[in-house]
Amino acid sequence: MNPVAQIPQQEPRLPSAAYDNKIYIKFSSKTLEKKAMNKEEFQKEFGLIPEKKTLLLGFSLPLTEKNGANVLSEILPGIEALGIQIAFLGIGTERYQGIVTTFAKENETHAVILENTDENIRKLNAGCDAMLFFSRNEENATALHNALSYGVVPIADKYHFPEILRDYNPNQEYGNSFLFESPEKWKVFATVVRTMENYRFPYDWKSIAREAMEKSEK
Repeated sequence: MNPVAQIPQQEPRLPSAAYDNKIYIKFSSKTLEKKAMNKEEFQKEFGLIPEKKTLLLGFSLPLTEKNGANVLSEILPGIEALGIQIAFLGIGTERYQGIVTTFAKENETHAVILENTDENIRKLNAGCDAMLFFSRNEENATALHNALSYGVVPIADKYHFPEILRDYNPNQEYGNSFLFESPEKWKVFATVVRTMENYRFPYDWKSIAREAMEKSEK
């Protein structure tokens, strides 16, 4: 799918997954197991291998430097090496569109570029396990709220949304996100690795996602 050149001013505020008629199946924090059905259908529709044990990572913002596309582009080789699946919206500056398009072509079963439509954004949030956030601005804040309301676990800068996000602590079994100290590629990549390692434990991951979703429902 070819990227769309237009960059929107702001991602729209979405309804919660419990009331969204455009996703594959509605769910809430109390029926979070249904999110796995959305992931499987998303993978099938957009040509990814339908594998529930593979972490599906999303990036729902325009590919621009202010949204961290420069850091994202630097960690793509590591994401490929980990076997993580990743889905992007095909909008942004020409430079990062080109990087992402090349990456998706070389990793057809593990990377997909989505056309920038309201329905695709909803399906992306409903299907993704985790989502990357590098900046704090109105656009990122809206996208973060959307992610939380669909049970997506954020990977984000620890200083950007301290009022919302709590870094997951496996010893205390508490937290709704995985946070990095600064948007430096190795720190971000290490946090992606930590996210993937925790995803391997379904019960713990469900608790993290539920806490994320419940945060948006308050």
